[in-house]
Amino acid sequence: MADSKPAAENGTSAPNPEAKPAAKPLPKPNPMWKYMGFGENFRPRVPSRNWCIFLAITGSFTAAVVYDKRETRRVQRKWCRLVEHVGKEPLDPMIMPRKLSVFLKGPPSDGLRAAQNHFKEYVKPVLVASGLDWEFVQGRKEGDIRAELAEKIRKSRMAPEERGEDVVGGIRQNSGITEYQGVQGDIVIGRHTWKEYVRGLHEGWLGPLTEPPKPVVETPQNESTPPIEAPT
Repeated sequence: MADSKPAAENGTSAPNPEAKPAAKPLPKPNPMWKYMGFGENFRPRVPSRNWCIFLAITGSFTAAVVYDKRETRRVQRKWCRLVEHVGKEPLDPMIMPRKLSVFLKGPPSDGLRAAQNHFKEYVKPVLVASGLDWEFVQGRKEGDIRAELAEKIRKSRMAPEERGEDVVGGIRQNSGITEYQGVQGDIVIGRHTWKEYVRGLHEGWLGPLTEPPKPVVETPQNESTPPIEAPT
């Protein structure tokens, strides 16, 4: 009798397995997603590894393009503000306006279109803001820039009566219109264009007044072959 009670107490004091806590209920989704058309059960989550790589690459490329365009417009506005006072200067109707010469030549591995696009994107907005006139000297093959610049310099070195017949120049002279007396200005776009520009300056100012003769390329003559005799 005395021993049964402690035994009963020992039996009731045995450890019970720990009860699992109740699962935490999920919060209700934001009704904003429902109104935006994503559904009632839409829950935003972190994208997967591949999506993170894709978004990082495309985001970096897009940011670089946007930054380049923004900086290009900022630099263009800066230079346009610096030259816009030139377009506001009054012009004398009896004096020809200032005209710039723009020298363009395509890179060796590309055509002339690349140089033209470069001029339209970076140079033309500044010239338009300045109100200046310009003329193109385009080289479509090797040596065109050098030859045209040298010929232009040789004509400027000649006396007016030695330059030949110039109908437009004669009309301007009879009307009393004079040329612009200041510095006209040259714009050279491209490294290879600059090389030909320097060679043209050297040939035009330090060379003779007459154009040097072009080298004659000797073509090999086709030797006449004797007729083949028919077998008898």
